[in-house]
Amino acid sequence: MKKALSLLLASMMALSLLAGCGSTAPSSSAAVGSSSAAPSSTASTDAEPVELTYWTTSARLTDFELSLQEEFMKQHPNITINNVIKEGDPGNDFYTAVAAGNAPDMVEVSFTMMDKYMDAGILEPLNSYFDAWEDKKAYDQVYLDSFTRNDDLLGLVSWSTAFYLAYNKALFEEAGIEAPPATWEEALEDAKLLNDPDNQVAGYATLTSEWTEWFFQYYVWQAGGDLSKENEDGTLELTFTDPAVIEAGKYYQELRAANVLPSDLTLKFGDLQDKFAQGKIAMMPFAGDWVSIMVAKGMKVEDIGLALLPAGPSGKSVTTDMGQCMVINAKTSQEKKDAAWEYIKFMLSLDTLNKRAENMVATGGINPQIYARNDFDLAAATGMPAEWTEVVNASKGGRLEFPGKAIVGSYVDRAVQNILTDPNADVEKEFAAAQESAQLEVVDDYNAEIKEAA
Repeated sequence: MKKALSLLLASMMALSLLAGCGSTAPSSSAAVGSSSAAPSSTASTDAEPVELTYWTTSARLTDFELSLQEEFMKQHPNITINNVIKEGDPGNDFYTAVAAGNAPDMVEVSFTMMDKYMDAGILEPLNSYFDAWEDKKAYDQVYLDSFTRNDDLLGLVSWSTAFYLAYNKALFEEAGIEAPPATWEEALEDAKLLNDPDNQVAGYATLTSEWTEWFFQYYVWQAGGDLSKENEDGTLELTFTDPAVIEAGKYYQELRAANVLPSDLTLKFGDLQDKFAQGKIAMMPFAGDWVSIMVAKGMKVEDIGLALLPAGPSGKSVTTDMGQCMVINAKTSQEKKDAAWEYIKFMLSLDTLNKRAENMVATGGINPQIYARNDFDLAAATGMPAEWTEVVNASKGGRLEFPGKAIVGSYVDRAVQNILTDPNADVEKEFAAAQESAQLEVVDDYNAEIKEAA
């Protein structure tokens, strides 16, 4: 199995995208100097010094996060945190780093990567630590079960979020639209009313240049299908020609034909975020942890509306469950494992979550995220808008991204881009061709490796 996982994860490194973590395209990593803190007068100084290497992103390493680390180190004067910047999604590089012997002692890993990592033997079981933790009863059993394999608890959820439809309330009011759209048809009609080329306002936006499969999968789900499935033996089966995929592709063509998408189809993920913050995009798919990013870019929080993703032909609104788990490197020393658990326990404590809530309120960027602790109420702690709370509660229990996305996503990309750039493109033929290419170029080899390793 390790050989198969190696093939998959090596491909994932090349093709992976950040899973709703709110940062922009990955860039090269760079180490930063270790933070240090003077021991507090009440803390024990008898323990041997331990330095923990922690991979994170520059976007996550805010002054507030550094202040939390400083507080942790004051409480644990023998532990020093060495932050290493890895842009994009640091957890994606963890597997190859373990194999190379230069992995961090701890990192946050996306839900989509956890399933593969739990089979690879690179995550330290947390059972003994968790069982002795006085806060263990506060954790939602669903999240514990999700990241337990063969009775080993291998990660603790730090946060989770879903995908929504974000809309600019000010633009909606100007257009006389009283409520966000509930269906594809309503979204298209609203987009026509919101579209204002003279003021460079696009009524609707989705990714059309990079990572198009990331957003496109949500439309396929609303249509009642998926882009692939994993068979019982672990092999991958592509379903690019599923009727739901074709329906989603045709809806993209409708949006394009109505001229409600941004005229520049080369806009990247960061560009969409910028334009939404500037009031140049009226509606777009949106992860809950992007609110603080919009506020940081100058958008008024009262202008940010969140709704369920509009239902497609299935008649249902389907979203994703995206988040991250804090994990410990199984290959690091016992002293570092023990220290890493102390760090995880501190960062996931009720006290720390309340401090995070206070910081959200202070900075004006309340991210409507989901937390695994049953004793933490984000809405009560922050005064989050009631409509956001309703949407968050209605979005719990979303699905993971389509199987094999990291190795076949680029083929979906090309099909989506082709049907958007060529108004006469045949949706069925484009996706059939994409499936054939993906099958021959990557899936056959992947499945052969899976069978060989079984």
